[in-house]
Amino acid sequence: MASRRLLLAFGLLLALLLSTSRPQRVGDAREYLAMGMNLARLQPPSLSPADKARIEARFNELHFAGLPLDFPQLIDARGRQDFFHFWFYPALAAPGIWLTGIVGLHPNYAFTALNVALFLTAVWVTSKRLPWWLAAAVFCSPVLWWIDKAHTEAFTFSLLAIAFALLRDAPWWSMVCLGAAATQNPPIAALLFGAGLTAPLLRRGTWQDTRFRIGALVSCALALLHPLYYGWRWGLPTPQLLQGTHARIPTVQEFGAVLWDPNLGVLFHAPLFALLVVTLAAAGARRRLPDPDVVLSAAGAGIFLLAFAQTTNFNNGGTPGMSRYVIWLIPLAIPILQRAPAVSVPPQRWLIVLSMASALWSIVAFQPGLPESYCTPTRLASVLWTRWPAIDNPHPEVFVERLWGGELGLAPVATPGCTKVLLIGGQWPVPCTPQSTPSACGSAVAICYANRTASGYGFVRVAPPYGGAAFPRQETWAWTAATRPQVERVLRRLRWQDLRQVRQSSPGAMVRAVHDVSWAQGLQSDDQLLVYVSRPRQGASLTLRLPGSMGGSLVDPDSGEDILPVRIDSRPWEIRRLNLPPRGAVVVVLRRLE
Repeated sequence: MASRRLLLAFGLLLALLLSTSRPQRVGDAREYLAMGMNLARLQPPSLSPADKARIEARFNELHFAGLPLDFPQLIDARGRQDFFHFWFYPALAAPGIWLTGIVGLHPNYAFTALNVALFLTAVWVTSKRLPWWLAAAVFCSPVLWWIDKAHTEAFTFSLLAIAFALLRDAPWWSMVCLGAAATQNPPIAALLFGAGLTAPLLRRGTWQDTRFRIGALVSCALALLHPLYYGWRWGLPTPQLLQGTHARIPTVQEFGAVLWDPNLGVLFHAPLFALLVVTLAAAGARRRLPDPDVVLSAAGAGIFLLAFAQTTNFNNGGTPGMSRYVIWLIPLAIPILQRAPAVSVPPQRWLIVLSMASALWSIVAFQPGLPESYCTPTRLASVLWTRWPAIDNPHPEVFVERLWGGELGLAPVATPGCTKVLLIGGQWPVPCTPQSTPSACGSAVAICYANRTASGYGFVRVAPPYGGAAFPRQETWAWTAATRPQVERVLRRLRWQDLRQVRQSSPGAMVRAVHDVSWAQGLQSDDQLLVYVSRPRQGASLTLRLPGSMGGSLVDPDSGEDILPVRIDSRPWEIRRLNLPPRGAVVVVLRRLE
């Protein structure tokens, strides 16, 4: 009866949360939708050129924006387009997509319905094996944000939750769930093997049980779908070997980023849930040796963390700020939580309070209708980088993209006021005045953080990301010994300490677009704008959206002298165009007029 009430409560909660959301493209959603839409027409998951044109046109009608469905590495001789993500999850949604086409709904709702069905099934199964308050903590977690997304996080979470909840009672179903989850995320196949070894330790006679043997066969067949399909089509066990991963032994920073990084980690985005799990794990460790299923969950967490660290996209999108990979880790806590009724220290009533507080935190912080936020630093990260910069030296990709406001950000880069600076090859970004740097930070490929101290800067060299591959860079305005006097002359026109890096067209950016230039870099505060423009050609211009009338100059960066005075009369946030003279480079310096 309690599990029925909990299921009803979660059904009502999801209905309430989904009523405030709308279909939005996140990450690889267009790939999943495209495969599902083709499968709903009883066509292969790979797209012909005609399929691709039809689906792109449909996405345009739905305003489902994103990168084109174009991956040249996975186009066969007949022109059919495969994708880096597998078709099993979209195949489950295909019947729902067919129905949405009949009634005229957005096809994303088919994935929402599939996610809700899997999620509520996991709630039903888990609530029979966990106290209701712990089940609430597990399912009222960051996974809530993914419920309405055409993405595999809710699918993976639900299958892992069922697998670990049933490991003692019905290991054959655990293995089937793990095999299904491995279709989309091959590292989960390692847990499938572990479950097969663990099950006999939890339930006598398991290996002789016909249900176990059938479950093992079905689960292995499911897990093999992914490598067999891509092996047949492309001669590879997974296309992730072509793009998205870089096999390596990770650094400690890379291995633990999803745990403790202040921008990505579970310790800061779901702190109460993390505290609950750590408390119960510590209490259980004092009582006895860990049970086999607890050992399996710990081993699974290590395997997942190792797999996460192979990515070439550490600052991955998804959830309001946190790494989406954290979602995989949450169900692994179920074997630990199952020991809670036997724990007397701390008192169980405090665990109930902690569980309810964790659930409420996630309901508020991870509503499905919230936008994803992976292009700005969290409040904690901003405070650390500004006041105590030496405490956190994150993965360079995280630092660059969070400050830049988008992917493939500019580097070198610095926080406003230059309290924390990322140096690439010893270069300092404008407006941070260059300081004497150690020789270890001066080589062409060296990556170092310069952290402001009371007496200057402290330097920390960090390992090159992605196993030593060169850090991706774009053109940026950096200091040189020859240009230092001229740059200083330009900066004296502004309160440069207030300037921050802003990506073109991002919310609040004054520079909306550039025309007929090689590249441009903008720095701004609330009432100042500094733009370095490289090689403006005939007809070059900037499209600006200013907070009001602004005035200043076009400046020659090679001499620091004025080229032309500038005055732009504008009402707040009107679009204005600023023409630029053709030359090697020009700096736009504007301040708001009183």
